Amino acid sequence: MPREAHPTPIKLDTVKDLSELFSQAKGIYLADFSGLNVEQVNELRRNFHKQQAVYKVVKNTLIRHAAENAGFQNLVPFLEGPTALAISLQDPVLPVRLIADFHKGKEKPIPTIKAGILEGLFVNADQMDQVKNIPSREVLLSQILSVMQAPIANFVGVLNEIVRSFLSVLEAVIEKKRTLESAAAPPAEATATADAEPPTPSE
Repeated sequence: MPREAHPTPIKLDTVKDLSELFSQAKGIYLADFSGLNVEQVNELRRNFHKQQAVYKVVKNTLIRHAAENAGFQNLVPFLEGPTALAISLQDPVLPVRLIADFHKGKEKPIPTIKAGILEGLFVNADQMDQVKNIPSREVLLSQILSVMQAPIANFVGVLNEIVRSFLSVLEAVIEKKRTLESAAAPPAEATATADAEPPTPSE
């Protein structure tokens, strides 16, 4: 792939912006939008914008510079033909789901995803069906919380039982100590007699 010898200032600014976007993104995907018309591209952009994600058509040369700057060189071999960037700063799977939803009701599934970066990990086109089925962050958190609730409830119950058992044992130890101390102490009368001076023998 030929390299640009002297990128213009405008293109340098674009590469800088893309590099920053790549560094912040949770999910970055390269989409081949061959076969989409302008209306469909605009529809995709609107769908992404509603979800606070990015869908934009960018020249492969600029994407390559930004990918290399961000350390995503494994995307470079897929920069062939018409390429759009599908990016999310929050949910790393969102772009894949949005494109999959866009396919519904259409005879040909376009655009297609050529490759991507999910939370820093490279994923290829064959893995997109698996990626698509990964629950969103909100769903995952909800599932984790629901799973944790039962163990936490059990833990609190066990903890309370441990505290109750400890207090019972402590009370029993205190009571036993009192009993032993009472048994070891001589009767009060015996103590008083023992403490009295012996009588003086009469002459």
